[in-house]
Amino acid sequence: MMKFYFSTATCSTACHIALEELGLEYTPIEVSWKRDQNVAELNKVNPLGAVPVLITKQGKTLTQNAAILEYLADQNPTAKLLAEKDSFERNQTMSWVAFVASDLQKAFSPFFQSKEMADTESAQNQIKEFAAKKIHSLLDYIEQNLVGKDYIIGNHFTIADAYLFTILGWTKWVKISIVGHKNITSYMKRVFERPAVQNVLKKENLTDYLP
Repeated sequence: MMKFYFSTATCSTACHIALEELGLEYTPIEVSWKRDQNVAELNKVNPLGAVPVLITKQGKTLTQNAAILEYLADQNPTAKLLAEKDSFERNQTMSWVAFVASDLQKAFSPFFQSKEMADTESAQNQIKEFAAKKIHSLLDYIEQNLVGKDYIIGNHFTIADAYLFTILGWTKWVKISIVGHKNITSYMKRVFERPAVQNVLKKENLTDYLP
């Protein structure tokens, strides 16, 4: 059985959602730095000390959301969380996965690391203001791409939605409102209500996850 290392309220929630949506069997291993829970074990399987980490049935180790999400989707192709290989729809889906990983998720980093980036409170606030402007521009881009769609690729839930939903939820924590983005607001509610998503949010104690 696969082993899945995750930590509540991190980007690993995306892979957790995918696992539940796909109906795959796995052993969840929660990592908590505050409680020193499974931290040493995580460091053994990933020297970078980061989640998510997936140990396959063959005992091989995968890290990084994009790689894990693609791997998981291919374990149950009938669920159609990722289109078949060599199809343009698959490339589109992976393009959105890459966007979330390289653009959207990283845009939040200054909010969580401002104290490491600057010594004074005023400088830290300037960093956060810069990050907020970037996030707002990305929200505008996502809003436009959700026009006439239930999900980011179209009318079918994919691994890109598992990741996008997870990171968009962080807007609540950094106090960036999405109220003005009607498409994003309805999208978040739509994904939130999916049974598999609800299962994960309950397991991770994130039932109030909607921004």
